[in-house]
Amino acid sequence: MRWKWYTGVLSSAMVLWSTYAVNMPQGTFAQETEQAEEISGSERDYLQWQLKQMEESMQRQQEQIQALKNRMETVSPAPAPITKEEIKHEIEDYMSTTEAREKMALGMPGLTPVYTPDDEKYALSIKSREGDYTLNAGGRLQFRYTFKDRDEDFGKNDTNNIDVRRARVYFGGNIYSKLIHYYVELDGDSFNVDIRDFYVYFTPFEELNAKIGYFKVPFNRQRVSSSSKLLLQDRSIASEFFDQDRDYGFDIYGKPFDGHVEYHAAVFNGAGEDPAERGTDDNIDNELMYVLGVRYNPFGKYDYYDETDVKYSEKVKATIGAAVVFNPKLQDEKLEATDGVAGVVDLGVKYKGISWNNEYYMMSQDPEDNDGSIDSDGFFTQVGYFVLPKRLEVAARYSQLDPNDDVSNDTGREYALGINYYFRAHRSKIQSDFSHYVTEGEDQDQQENRFRIQYQIIF
Repeated sequence: MRWKWYTGVLSSAMVLWSTYAVNMPQGTFAQETEQAEEISGSERDYLQWQLKQMEESMQRQQEQIQALKNRMETVSPAPAPITKEEIKHEIEDYMSTTEAREKMALGMPGLTPVYTPDDEKYALSIKSREGDYTLNAGGRLQFRYTFKDRDEDFGKNDTNNIDVRRARVYFGGNIYSKLIHYYVELDGDSFNVDIRDFYVYFTPFEELNAKIGYFKVPFNRQRVSSSSKLLLQDRSIASEFFDQDRDYGFDIYGKPFDGHVEYHAAVFNGAGEDPAERGTDDNIDNELMYVLGVRYNPFGKYDYYDETDVKYSEKVKATIGAAVVFNPKLQDEKLEATDGVAGVVDLGVKYKGISWNNEYYMMSQDPEDNDGSIDSDGFFTQVGYFVLPKRLEVAARYSQLDPNDDVSNDTGREYALGINYYFRAHRSKIQSDFSHYVTEGEDQDQQENRFRIQYQIIF
């Protein structure tokens, strides 16, 4: 009985416990699950709401950005600040116009100064902005010491002299256009000053140009070469005798075929360089002087204004020329009542500091009051070599002159040696030479020695 009682009690207890164990956890867990589901659903809605708010805000910002962009496109940008240099250039550009000059009553074009120390000819230039007007200025001085050892047998004494061999001031440029040029040169020495050159020249083409005024006659090359660029301090005795120097005239010239050929066709008054010595400017016998010349430069343009090769030519340069003049002058003096003709041929070569120049002259004069003619000839050859390129040069020359082939014992000869030092090419240099001159005579030759030192500066 007792065992049954225990069994019944135990069974009842187990039933009660099972009922509690089943019922209690189920109610509690269900309540907790419902609460978790309720919380999770609220957070998701909140996050979705936040996301929606942010999307709407970003959309509004995008609309505002697009509106700003549209407005910026309709508004012009603010101008950049103008600098003083820009204002200066604007004023200069306007002042150079014709309108500005007319409004300000200025007749001169806008001019710009240009300092050209390395130019071979000029030192200072002024030019208009368009380049139609230019004014170039320069000058040069040659200071010389000369000692002459003269032949006492002919009653001549030795001399020592210091003087200004040449003092030149020159102006050149173009006017109205780049094709019309002008040149004026003033010449002075120890005693006087005069106008050396004044002419105008027109250069429309390389093949065809024109010059009118008072200038060098395009006859012999050594005379046309500038006295500032001679190998020795003066020209040869043959050149001095036959050259036609300067005169009033008109010259048509050109350099076709890229400078391989050069020609001159000119007419001159023929009255000589210094009419003051004759007391008149008139051409006494009304005979004009005519000049024809042609030159061939096989290797291209040749600078025959310079007798040296101070530029140290890397390639061979050469020139061959010939010229003839009708009704020539003699030692720059008018030959009155005389018909005549003179001719010259020349050869020049330059290469790596070597310069070689040669000229041969002929002249025939037919005086109207004489049945015979007077024939003359002469030549010179000279060579220079730069021992130190562009600095130290040695030079030598031989020249011969026969003023009258029918007269014996009148031939003149010149022997010369020189040393030149170039500080700045021809712009600043010192030259020294020793020359021996011989003039034949019937009984005795007349001789003279000369020693010279000269400094030249071009400014």
